[in-house]
Amino acid sequence: MNKENLANNYDQGVPDEEMPELSEEDFGKAKPNRFAKYMFRLDDDVASFFKTQQEINAALRLVIQLSQVISHK
Repeated sequence: MNKENLANNYDQGVPDEEMPELSEEDFGKAKPNRFAKYMFRLDDDVASFFKTQQEINAALRLVIQLSQVISHK
């Protein structure tokens, strides 16, 4: 499997069900994403509460704001 085959399948509108499955060997030469500065895994109970990444960010911003208000007292 190579990148061109995957790109061609996508361009041709091949459904995901017909795409080849990736195996562990396909990731043998994988490197960390240098563009992803931070990545966290949420616990399942927390992740199930939020529907989008934007909701998670909004909730965390609120926690930051609240912590700044409380720490100033």
